[in-house]
Amino acid sequence: MSGSPNKAAPAKSLGTPAATSLVVANMIGTGVFISLGFQLLDFNSAPPIMFLWLAGGIISLCGALSYATLAGLLPRSGGEYHFLSQTFHPSLGFMAGLLSAIVGFAVPTAITALAMGGYLSKAWPEIPARGAAVAVILIGGLAHGISARTSGRVQLFSTSLKLLLIFLFLVSVIVLPGKGDIRWEVDLAEDLAQIGKPAFATAIFFVFYAYSGWNAAVYGLEEWNEPGKTVRRSLVGGTLLVTLLYIGLNAAFLLAAPVAELTGQQEIAHVAAASLFGDQAGRMVSGLFAMGLFASVSALLWAGPRVLATMGRDVHALRFFASGERVPLRSLGFQVALAIALVIAGDFEALINYTQTGLALCTFLAVFGLFILKLRGKKISALELVPALIFVAFTGFVIIRMFVAEPISAISGFATAIICALLWFPTQWSSK
Repeated sequence: MSGSPNKAAPAKSLGTPAATSLVVANMIGTGVFISLGFQLLDFNSAPPIMFLWLAGGIISLCGALSYATLAGLLPRSGGEYHFLSQTFHPSLGFMAGLLSAIVGFAVPTAITALAMGGYLSKAWPEIPARGAAVAVILIGGLAHGISARTSGRVQLFSTSLKLLLIFLFLVSVIVLPGKGDIRWEVDLAEDLAQIGKPAFATAIFFVFYAYSGWNAAVYGLEEWNEPGKTVRRSLVGGTLLVTLLYIGLNAAFLLAAPVAELTGQQEIAHVAAASLFGDQAGRMVSGLFAMGLFASVSALLWAGPRVLATMGRDVHALRFFASGERVPLRSLGFQVALAIALVIAGDFEALINYTQTGLALCTFLAVFGLFILKLRGKKISALELVPALIFVAFTGFVIIRMFVAEPISAISGFATAIICALLWFPTQWSSK
């Protein structure tokens, strides 16, 4: 039964720096490096685009504040699996756990590895993108299979490298003359008209995906020193940092290259770097960006297995994934194998669309659970409910928009969520 005492809770040895690096690396994945090219198909000025990324950061911050409150009230690893089990029903927790383990982590691992392979292939065409993606998943899996302390060190180093690369790119855009030709001056009438278009709702869907990962620290909550403080600091601090970096990166891309070269491009950082530094140097910068994406693959391989391991300790049918060790090797191996299979067989855009419905539903229910806990007498202030209300309203809009814009992907994702919830009942019967 979900929510039972954790008999194999790991010793706590990691603090705010490691937790924050996990949040930052989970967030700065593929989204910020692929979204701008598609946004430029619908927007012809910088202000609406900057507003998109600012709005995404504000909503993510509301989610981070809400999850920090949930972590204080329900302090156990597992993320939505634990939150939904305690606030609604174990079947919904089971649903969230399976979706997190499969859709929430294995699929983004494959997507990020494919993006990394794409950037490597741009830098060195002789490197096959899918082969590089498989290799980086295997390397990340081996690194995280050594020990929890090694995981923390790998994550902190790779995230620091990624932030350094982004910082150097931002400085380069400031120092070097870019070729950007987009309008930056605010034209209130025209910019508001662009924001009011249906395309804005579609664009914010992909921005919402780009910001996903702000909740990463709650999945291994029991591994942190002073979990309540560490989770709050890492979620809020990491989300604020990423918001600033996202706004800065998109501004840098727009300043570095002409709109005509950026529009419709998937490897947007490669185009911007080639325009700013020249083709040869641009290829090298693309290679460095690819190295930076390793931090995202690493973060997903660290956080994901913790969910399945927690479920294995609770659900008899999943006891294979239970682990009394600091490193959940079986669930890590499962995520590595599934991610590699998706890299070989999956389609990039279809994978993104498929993941969003179930994940958005889980975060929506988790934050909505604060209102349920308040009704049950938990000490939650009105001030803590304000960000929860904003997040629930926005996420509800995104879910509805998914069914309008991508009905097949949305229905598939929703059906997957229902099947995962229903699977909880046979697991209980088999346990009895």
